[in-house]
Amino acid sequence: MPSNPIDIAHLLRRSRFAALPSEIAALSGLDWADAVEEVLDTSAAVPHNVGTPNMDPDRGSYARFTDMVHFWLDRAASSDAAIVEKMTLFWHGHFCTSLDKTFDHLALFEQNQLFRTAGMGSFLHLTHNVSLQPAMIAYLDNDRNVLGSPNENFARELMELFTLGVNEYSEQDVVESARAWTGHGLDDNDRYFFDGSEHDAGSKTFFGQTGNYRGPDIINLIFNQKGMRVSQFMAEKLWSFFAYPNPSAAIINEIAAAFRAEWNTTAALRAIFNHPAFRSEQAKQGLVRSPIEFAVAAMKHTGLRCADTNPQWSLGGMGQTPFRPPNVAGWKQNEYWVSSSAVWAKSNFASGMRWNQYSAGVLDYIDDRDDDWKHVVPVAVSVQAALDHYGISDPSPATRAALEQFVTAERATTVWAERAGLLFLPLLTPDFQMG
Repeated sequence: MPSNPIDIAHLLRRSRFAALPSEIAALSGLDWADAVEEVLDTSAAVPHNVGTPNMDPDRGSYARFTDMVHFWLDRAASSDAAIVEKMTLFWHGHFCTSLDKTFDHLALFEQNQLFRTAGMGSFLHLTHNVSLQPAMIAYLDNDRNVLGSPNENFARELMELFTLGVNEYSEQDVVESARAWTGHGLDDNDRYFFDGSEHDAGSKTFFGQTGNYRGPDIINLIFNQKGMRVSQFMAEKLWSFFAYPNPSAAIINEIAAAFRAEWNTTAALRAIFNHPAFRSEQAKQGLVRSPIEFAVAAMKHTGLRCADTNPQWSLGGMGQTPFRPPNVAGWKQNEYWVSSSAVWAKSNFASGMRWNQYSAGVLDYIDDRDDDWKHVVPVAVSVQAALDHYGISDPSPATRAALEQFVTAERATTVWAERAGLLFLPLLTPDFQMG
């Protein structure tokens, strides 16, 4: 049975940042399960090492940062397998590290690439890999975790923020885990290095199991001893990222069961997108686009890329600087993105997009006039063209009325500002802010 185009647009916005008319048309002819498989298909993804930025440390830090942002957001806006980039964003907010502490652009970029190459596969394997990457080791001080002077930062966050949540472990579990992670640090070139002389080789008891454990053994024990809780913790985070916050226990348990079978992230996403509640009004109205999602969606609808828009200038003001999350807990959701400063930053970004498009003649037909210099395109048609341009397929009556009032007022006073306004204002509507 063909799928509802409104539902398909919702699926595309959540899985691919934005829903283009051609994408909606292509998937609307499929039944829902097949449409879900299409958005989960990563076979068309451009290889992760194509177009990678120059990470030479002799280049300025801001130049490297800019190139990292451009590489990521351009891929997100143009990829035919954008679910890969959406999951890269999810993992960036889950396994948080930041340039503000590590100052190592290459390490952050390597982590971003790990999310891109492994983020749709095994969560168990991803956790192992992230834990031994320089970005995480430096960010959570495991390079300082040595025999006789254990540092508990990574040991604690591995459980509290990355796998289990709060109140799922004892302080003694933190102590024993930290001992197991001693010696897992960095060499003189800031590469991962296990130094056996700095490792506590004594017996350790973790979650009731005793052995001469090293760090990676702790990850396996977490998944083996607390697998149910790991799956529930991650199911809630994934649902909250793709559907809406605070799902019911029944939804969490359904997604967790699909996830826990093989710890496969794609299986969890398949369960999320196929769940009836994913297509509910609560889900469709459940999320405010994060600044990165906002910028990528705008770029996808306009065809503009980072070289045209320079999102690195505006994202911090919106509240989300890539590679610089606020702390190890990452970014929050919804109201976290709503502030007066964020509105100004989004306005500046949207204004730049407006003039790029205006000078390129986008929607120039709405400027057409007759011999008496009167507009020949009706107000409602002009507004609809702008809404369609930005993928606002089901605008609220208030949004449509506000845009029509703007056009009517502009036609009474100017001969040029209508199109400029319609290339700008839709980006700031509540409809576009909702993902």
